[in-house]
Amino acid sequence: MVKYDAVILGCGVLGLSIAHELTRKGLKVAVVGKDLPEDIHSTGFASPWAGANWHSFATNESERRRDEKTFKEFARLSKEIPELCERRPYVYYWRNKGEWEEPWYKDLVFGYRLLSSSEIPSSSPFKYGVTYEAYTLNTPLYLSHLATTLREKGVPIMRNRVSSLAELYDLPAIGKVELVINASGLGSRSLIGVLDELVYPAKGQTVLIESKDVNECYGDINPVQKSRGESTYIIPRPGVDNHVILGGCYLPNDWSTNVNPQLAEDILKRCWEICPLLDDKRGTGSWEDIKIISHNIGLRPCRTGGLRCELEYVEIGNINNRKNSLIPFTKTKTKSDHDDQKTVAVIHAYGIGPAGYQSSLGISEEVGRLVDDWLSHSNRKQKSKL
Repeated sequence: MVKYDAVILGCGVLGLSIAHELTRKGLKVAVVGKDLPEDIHSTGFASPWAGANWHSFATNESERRRDEKTFKEFARLSKEIPELCERRPYVYYWRNKGEWEEPWYKDLVFGYRLLSSSEIPSSSPFKYGVTYEAYTLNTPLYLSHLATTLREKGVPIMRNRVSSLAELYDLPAIGKVELVINASGLGSRSLIGVLDELVYPAKGQTVLIESKDVNECYGDINPVQKSRGESTYIIPRPGVDNHVILGGCYLPNDWSTNVNPQLAEDILKRCWEICPLLDDKRGTGSWEDIKIISHNIGLRPCRTGGLRCELEYVEIGNINNRKNSLIPFTKTKTKSDHDDQKTVAVIHAYGIGPAGYQSSLGISEEVGRLVDDWLSHSNRKQKSKL
Protein backbone atom coordinates (compact mmCIF):
# COMPACT_ATOMS: atom_id res chain seq x y z
CA MET A 1 0.00 0.00 0.00
CA VAL A 2 1.14 3.56 -0.69
CA LYS A 3 2.08 5.26 2.58
CA TYR A 4 2.80 8.72 1.25
CA ASP A 5 1.69 10.85 -1.66
CA ALA A 6 4.95 12.79 -1.95
CA VAL A 7 8.43 13.21 -0.53
CA ILE A 8 9.92 16.67 0.03
CA LEU A 9 13.70 16.96 -0.17
CA GLY A 10 14.98 19.79 1.99
CA CYS A 11 14.35 20.78 5.62
CA GLY A 12 14.93 24.50 5.24
CA VAL A 13 12.23 27.13 5.46
CA LEU A 14 11.07 26.40 1.90
CA GLY A 15 10.80 22.63 2.28
CA LEU A 16 8.93 22.92 5.59
CA SER A 17 6.59 25.61 4.25
CA ILE A 18 5.77 23.46 1.23
CA ALA A 19 5.06 20.52 3.55
CA HIS A 20 2.51 22.67 5.40
CA GLU A 21 0.85 23.72 2.14
CA LEU A 22 0.53 20.15 0.85
CA THR A 23 -0.69 18.87 4.20
CA ARG A 24 -3.44 21.51 4.14
CA LYS A 25 -4.43 20.12 0.74
CA GLY A 26 -4.89 16.70 2.29
CA LEU A 27 -1.76 15.03 0.93
CA LYS A 28 0.30 12.72 3.10
CA VAL A 29 3.91 13.85 2.81
CA ALA A 30 7.30 13.07 4.32
CA VAL A 31 10.25 15.47 4.56
CA VAL A 32 13.87 14.33 4.30
CA GLY A 33 17.19 16.13 4.35
CA LYS A 34 20.79 15.79 5.41
CA ASP A 35 20.22 18.68 7.85
CA LEU A 36 17.17 18.81 10.12
CA PRO A 37 15.39 21.95 11.38
CA GLU A 38 16.99 21.38 14.78
CA ASP A 39 20.50 21.66 13.31
CA ILE A 40 20.55 25.42 13.84
CA HIS A 41 24.35 25.51 14.06
CA SER A 42 24.89 23.71 10.75
CA THR A 43 26.28 25.61 7.78
CA GLY A 44 24.85 22.88 5.56
CA PHE A 45 21.77 24.99 4.90
CA ALA A 46 21.04 28.70 5.03
CA SER A 47 17.74 28.88 6.90
CA PRO A 48 19.05 29.09 10.50
CA TRP A 49 21.33 32.03 9.67
CA ALA A 50 18.93 34.44 8.01
CA GLY A 51 17.98 37.80 9.53
CA ALA A 52 15.17 37.62 8.57
CA ASN A 53 13.23 40.75 7.75
CA TRP A 54 10.60 41.28 5.08
CA HIS A 55 12.41 43.63 2.69
CA SER A 56 11.40 42.77 -0.84
CA PHE A 57 13.78 43.20 -3.74
CA ALA A 58 11.40 41.59 -6.25
CA THR A 59 12.02 42.64 -9.84
CA ASN A 60 9.08 41.04 -11.66
CA GLU A 61 5.41 40.29 -11.13
CA SER A 62 5.93 36.67 -10.05
CA GLU A 63 8.42 37.67 -7.35
CA ARG A 64 6.16 40.46 -6.15
CA ARG A 65 3.20 38.09 -5.92
CA ARG A 66 5.20 35.64 -3.80
CA ASP A 67 6.46 38.35 -1.47
CA GLU A 68 3.04 39.95 -1.09
CA LYS A 69 1.44 36.62 -0.23
CA THR A 70 4.09 36.00 2.42
CA PHE A 71 3.73 39.53 3.81
CA LYS A 72 0.01 39.02 4.35
CA GLU A 73 0.58 35.65 6.02
CA PHE A 74 3.18 37.24 8.32
CA ALA A 75 0.52 39.77 9.35
CA ARG A 76 -1.64 36.91 10.57
CA LEU A 77 1.28 35.14 12.25
CA SER A 78 2.38 38.29 14.08
CA LYS A 79 -1.00 38.46 15.79
CA GLU A 80 -1.19 34.76 16.59
CA ILE A 81 2.43 34.09 17.70
CA PRO A 82 4.25 37.42 18.23
CA GLU A 83 7.39 35.75 19.59
CA LEU A 84 7.92 34.28 16.09
CA CYS A 85 6.97 37.24 13.94
CA GLU A 86 6.74 40.90 14.89
CA ARG A 87 5.71 44.08 13.11
CA ARG A 88 8.23 46.85 13.70
CA PRO A 89 9.57 50.12 12.23
CA TYR A 90 12.20 50.09 9.47
CA VAL A 91 14.57 53.00 8.82
CA TYR A 92 16.89 53.26 5.82
CA TYR A 93 19.45 56.03 5.35
CA TRP A 94 21.51 57.21 2.38
CA ARG A 95 23.97 59.97 1.57
CA ASN A 96 23.21 61.21 -1.93
CA LYS A 97 20.13 61.87 -4.01
CA GLY A 98 19.11 59.02 -6.27
CA GLU A 99 20.55 56.24 -4.07
CA TRP A 100 17.07 55.17 -2.97
CA GLU A 101 14.49 54.08 -5.52
CA GLU A 102 10.86 54.16 -4.48
CA PRO A 103 9.90 50.50 -3.96
CA TRP A 104 6.97 48.65 -5.48
CA TYR A 105 5.73 47.72 -2.00
CA LYS A 106 5.32 51.27 -0.62
CA ASP A 107 1.52 50.84 -0.54
CA LEU A 108 1.73 47.35 0.94
CA VAL A 109 3.82 48.14 4.03
CA PHE A 110 2.55 50.40 6.80
CA GLY A 111 3.20 54.15 6.99
CA TYR A 112 5.69 54.50 4.17
CA ARG A 113 7.16 58.03 4.11
CA LEU A 114 10.39 59.90 3.55
CA LEU A 115 12.10 61.29 6.64
CA SER A 116 12.42 65.03 7.13
CA SER A 117 15.90 66.51 7.56
CA SER A 118 15.21 66.99 11.28
CA GLU A 119 14.69 63.24 11.64
CA ILE A 120 18.16 62.38 10.32
CA PRO A 121 20.69 62.14 13.18
CA SER A 122 22.92 65.22 12.96
CA SER A 123 25.93 63.19 14.08
CA SER A 124 25.57 60.74 11.19
CA PRO A 125 26.95 61.02 7.64
CA PHE A 126 23.46 60.57 6.18
CA LYS A 127 21.33 63.23 4.50
CA TYR A 128 18.21 61.27 3.53
CA GLY A 129 16.01 58.55 4.94
CA VAL A 130 12.79 56.61 4.69
CA THR A 131 10.66 54.75 7.20
CA TYR A 132 7.79 52.28 7.23
CA GLU A 133 6.67 49.22 9.19
CA ALA A 134 6.99 45.55 8.17
CA TYR A 135 7.86 42.22 9.79
CA THR A 136 10.87 40.40 11.22
CA LEU A 137 11.18 36.74 12.20
CA ASN A 138 13.01 34.80 14.87
CA THR A 139 14.39 32.26 12.41
CA PRO A 140 15.47 29.45 14.77
CA LEU A 141 12.11 29.59 16.57
CA TYR A 142 10.21 29.83 13.29
CA LEU A 143 11.95 26.74 11.89
CA SER A 144 11.21 24.90 15.13
CA HIS A 145 7.57 25.99 14.96
CA LEU A 146 7.18 24.76 11.38
CA ALA A 147 8.77 21.41 12.26
CA THR A 148 6.82 20.92 15.47
CA THR A 149 3.43 21.64 13.91
CA LEU A 150 4.22 19.29 11.00
CA ARG A 151 5.15 16.47 13.37
CA GLU A 152 1.98 17.09 15.36
CA LYS A 153 0.09 16.48 12.12
CA GLY A 154 1.91 13.18 11.60
CA VAL A 155 4.43 14.41 9.02
CA PRO A 156 7.80 12.67 9.49
CA ILE A 157 10.96 14.77 9.15
CA MET A 158 13.88 12.41 8.67
CA ARG A 159 17.60 12.71 8.24
CA ASN A 160 18.60 11.03 4.99
CA ARG A 161 21.51 11.85 2.72
CA VAL A 162 20.69 11.03 -0.90
CA SER A 163 22.84 11.28 -4.01
CA SER A 164 20.09 11.32 -6.63
CA LEU A 165 16.44 12.18 -7.03
CA ALA A 166 15.88 8.62 -8.16
CA GLU A 167 16.49 7.33 -4.63
CA LEU A 168 13.64 9.43 -3.26
CA TYR A 169 10.97 7.50 -5.14
CA ASP A 170 11.55 4.40 -3.01
CA LEU A 171 13.26 5.24 0.28
CA PRO A 172 13.16 2.25 2.67
CA ALA A 173 11.58 4.25 5.52
CA ILE A 174 8.96 5.81 3.28
CA GLY A 175 8.11 3.47 0.42
CA LYS A 176 7.19 4.14 -3.17
CA VAL A 177 5.96 7.54 -4.31
CA GLU A 178 5.45 9.09 -7.71
CA LEU A 179 5.99 12.73 -6.74
CA VAL A 180 9.09 14.40 -5.27
CA ILE A 181 9.41 18.06 -4.31
CA ASN A 182 12.99 19.18 -4.80
CA ALA A 183 13.64 21.97 -2.31
CA SER A 184 17.28 21.04 -1.85
CA GLY A 185 18.74 24.53 -2.35
CA LEU A 186 22.46 24.37 -3.08
CA GLY A 187 22.14 20.57 -3.19
CA SER A 188 20.54 20.88 -6.64
CA ARG A 189 23.97 21.65 -8.07
CA SER A 190 25.31 18.16 -7.24
CA LEU A 191 22.14 16.06 -7.03
CA ILE A 192 22.11 13.39 -9.76
CA GLY A 193 19.03 13.94 -11.86
CA VAL A 194 19.32 17.71 -11.51
CA LEU A 195 23.01 18.79 -11.65
CA ASP A 196 21.99 22.41 -12.15
CA GLU A 197 25.14 24.39 -12.93
CA LEU A 198 23.19 27.63 -12.56
CA VAL A 199 23.09 27.09 -8.78
CA TYR A 200 25.72 28.90 -6.71
CA PRO A 201 26.21 30.13 -3.14
CA ALA A 202 26.34 33.72 -1.96
CA LYS A 203 28.19 33.82 1.32
CA GLY A 204 26.80 35.92 4.12
CA GLN A 205 28.45 36.87 7.41
CA THR A 206 26.59 38.37 10.37
CA VAL A 207 27.03 39.05 14.07
CA LEU A 208 24.37 38.04 16.57
CA ILE A 209 24.30 40.45 19.51
CA GLU A 210 22.16 41.26 22.52
CA SER A 211 20.62 44.72 22.82
CA LYS A 212 17.52 45.62 24.81
CA ASP A 213 17.44 49.19 23.44
CA VAL A 214 17.10 48.51 19.71
CA ASN A 215 13.63 47.75 18.33
CA GLU A 216 13.86 49.15 14.79
CA CYS A 217 15.36 47.66 11.64
CA TYR A 218 18.02 49.85 10.07
CA GLY A 219 19.84 49.83 6.77
CA ASP A 220 22.46 51.85 4.89
CA ILE A 221 21.72 52.31 1.18
CA ASN A 222 25.30 52.55 -0.06
CA PRO A 223 26.25 51.84 -3.69
CA VAL A 224 29.96 51.81 -2.84
CA GLN A 225 29.48 49.12 -0.21
CA LYS A 226 27.30 47.13 -2.58
CA SER A 227 30.02 47.17 -5.25
CA ARG A 228 32.36 45.57 -2.69
CA GLY A 229 29.85 42.85 -1.77
CA GLU A 230 29.06 44.54 1.54
CA SER A 231 25.77 45.60 3.06
CA THR A 232 24.88 47.20 6.38
CA TYR A 233 21.71 46.22 8.19
CA ILE A 234 20.34 45.81 11.71
CA ILE A 235 17.48 43.35 12.31
CA PRO A 236 16.03 42.86 15.81
CA ARG A 237 14.55 39.41 16.36
CA PRO A 238 11.21 38.87 18.07
CA GLY A 239 11.26 37.16 21.45
CA VAL A 240 12.46 37.76 24.98
CA ASP A 241 16.20 37.32 24.35
CA ASN A 242 16.74 40.82 22.88
CA HIS A 243 18.72 39.32 20.01
CA VAL A 244 19.71 41.50 17.05
CA ILE A 245 21.35 40.47 13.77
CA LEU A 246 24.02 42.77 12.36
CA GLY A 247 25.20 42.38 8.79
CA GLY A 248 26.70 41.81 6.48
CA CYS A 249 28.02 40.79 3.08
CA TYR A 250 26.95 39.16 -0.18
CA LEU A 251 29.80 37.21 -1.80
CA PRO A 252 28.72 35.16 -4.85
CA ASN A 253 30.46 31.82 -5.50
CA ASP A 254 32.24 31.86 -2.14
CA TRP A 255 31.85 28.40 -0.59
CA SER A 256 33.98 29.07 2.50
CA THR A 257 32.35 28.89 5.92
CA ASN A 258 35.14 30.62 7.84
CA VAL A 259 34.47 33.84 9.74
CA ASN A 260 36.48 36.82 8.48
CA PRO A 261 37.57 38.72 11.64
CA GLN A 262 38.20 41.98 9.76
CA LEU A 263 34.77 41.84 8.16
CA ALA A 264 33.21 41.14 11.57
CA GLU A 265 34.85 44.28 12.96
CA ASP A 266 33.72 46.30 9.93
CA ILE A 267 30.13 45.10 10.43
CA LEU A 268 30.16 46.18 14.08
CA LYS A 269 31.59 49.60 13.21
CA ARG A 270 29.19 50.19 10.31
CA CYS A 271 26.12 49.19 12.30
CA TRP A 272 27.11 51.25 15.34
CA GLU A 273 27.51 54.27 13.07
CA ILE A 274 23.84 53.88 12.09
CA CYS A 275 22.59 53.06 15.60
CA PRO A 276 24.81 53.90 18.60
CA LEU A 277 22.21 52.34 20.91
CA LEU A 278 23.75 48.98 19.98
CA ASP A 279 26.66 49.63 22.34
CA ASP A 280 24.94 48.35 25.51
CA LYS A 281 25.57 51.74 27.14
CA ARG A 282 22.56 53.57 25.73
CA GLY A 283 24.65 55.14 23.00
CA THR A 284 27.38 56.58 25.22
CA GLY A 285 29.99 53.91 24.45
CA SER A 286 31.52 52.67 21.21
CA TRP A 287 31.24 49.77 18.80
CA GLU A 288 33.63 47.83 21.07
CA ASP A 289 30.95 47.82 23.80
CA ILE A 290 28.49 45.81 21.69
CA LYS A 291 27.55 42.58 23.47
CA ILE A 292 28.42 39.83 20.97
CA ILE A 293 26.76 36.42 21.18
CA SER A 294 28.11 34.75 18.03
CA HIS A 295 29.63 35.26 14.59
CA ASN A 296 27.66 33.51 11.86
CA ILE A 297 28.19 32.28 8.31
CA GLY A 298 25.46 31.24 5.89
CA LEU A 299 25.53 30.25 2.22
CA ARG A 300 22.51 31.64 0.40
CA PRO A 301 21.14 29.16 -2.20
CA CYS A 302 21.17 31.31 -5.34
CA ARG A 303 20.57 30.50 -8.98
CA THR A 304 21.37 32.43 -12.16
CA GLY A 305 18.00 33.44 -13.57
CA GLY A 306 16.33 33.16 -10.18
CA LEU A 307 13.99 30.62 -8.64
CA ARG A 308 13.25 27.40 -10.47
CA CYS A 309 9.65 26.45 -9.70
CA GLU A 310 8.23 23.98 -12.20
CA LEU A 311 6.65 20.57 -12.63
CA GLU A 312 8.63 18.06 -14.67
CA TYR A 313 7.65 14.58 -15.86
CA VAL A 314 10.60 12.25 -16.27
CA GLU A 315 11.47 8.63 -16.82
CA ILE A 316 13.39 6.77 -14.19
CA GLY A 317 14.87 3.30 -13.92
CA ASN A 318 12.48 0.80 -12.36
CA ILE A 319 12.28 1.75 -8.68
CA ASN A 320 11.86 -1.92 -7.81
CA ASN A 321 15.42 -2.47 -9.00
CA ARG A 322 17.84 -1.23 -6.36
CA LYS A 323 20.85 -1.24 -8.67
CA ASN A 324 19.22 1.56 -10.66
CA SER A 325 18.89 3.91 -7.67
CA LEU A 326 21.68 6.18 -8.91
CA ILE A 327 20.70 6.24 -12.58
CA PRO A 328 19.93 9.80 -13.71
CA PHE A 329 16.57 10.68 -15.13
CA THR A 330 16.08 10.37 -18.86
CA LYS A 331 13.53 12.16 -21.02
CA THR A 332 12.98 9.32 -23.48
CA LYS A 333 11.77 5.76 -23.28
CA THR A 334 12.51 3.16 -25.93
CA LYS A 335 10.46 0.06 -26.59
CA SER A 336 13.27 -2.22 -25.42
CA ASP A 337 13.47 -0.73 -21.95
CA HIS A 338 9.75 -0.09 -21.51
CA ASP A 339 9.44 -2.58 -18.66
CA ASP A 340 12.39 -1.12 -16.79
CA GLN A 341 11.19 2.51 -16.87
CA LYS A 342 8.63 4.40 -14.85
CA THR A 343 7.14 7.84 -15.40
CA VAL A 344 7.34 9.98 -12.27
CA ALA A 345 7.02 13.65 -11.45
CA VAL A 346 9.29 16.15 -9.72
CA ILE A 347 8.42 19.69 -8.73
CA HIS A 348 11.52 21.83 -8.44
CA ALA A 349 11.53 24.67 -5.91
CA TYR A 350 15.05 25.97 -5.41
CA GLY A 351 17.32 28.91 -6.16
CA ILE A 352 15.54 31.58 -4.12
CA GLY A 353 18.80 33.12 -2.85
CA PRO A 354 18.42 35.63 -0.02
CA ALA A 355 14.62 35.85 -0.32
CA GLY A 356 13.83 32.50 1.27
CA TYR A 357 11.76 33.66 4.22
CA GLN A 358 10.05 36.66 2.64
CA SER A 359 8.99 34.55 -0.38
CA SER A 360 8.47 31.18 1.30
CA LEU A 361 4.71 31.18 1.68
CA GLY A 362 4.12 32.58 -1.79
CA ILE A 363 6.36 29.90 -3.30
CA SER A 364 4.56 27.23 -1.28
CA GLU A 365 1.28 28.38 -2.78
CA GLU A 366 2.77 28.09 -6.29
CA VAL A 367 4.02 24.59 -5.54
CA GLY A 368 0.52 23.73 -4.31
CA ARG A 369 -0.92 24.74 -7.69
CA LEU A 370 1.68 22.60 -9.47
CA VAL A 371 0.68 19.67 -7.28
CA ASP A 372 -2.93 20.27 -8.36
CA ASP A 373 -1.76 20.08 -11.98
CA TRP A 374 0.04 16.81 -11.25
CA LEU A 375 -3.02 15.34 -9.51
CA SER A 376 -5.20 16.35 -12.44
CA HIS A 377 -2.79 14.72 -14.89
CA SER A 378 -2.62 11.56 -12.76
CA ASN A 379 -6.41 11.34 -12.55
CA ARG A 380 -6.78 11.74 -16.31
CA LYS A 381 -4.17 9.04 -16.82
CA GLN A 382 -6.00 6.67 -14.48
CA LYS A 383 -9.32 7.26 -16.20
CA SER A 384 -7.77 6.60 -19.60
CA LYS A 385 -6.76 3.14 -18.41
CA LEU A 386 -10.30 2.20 -17.31
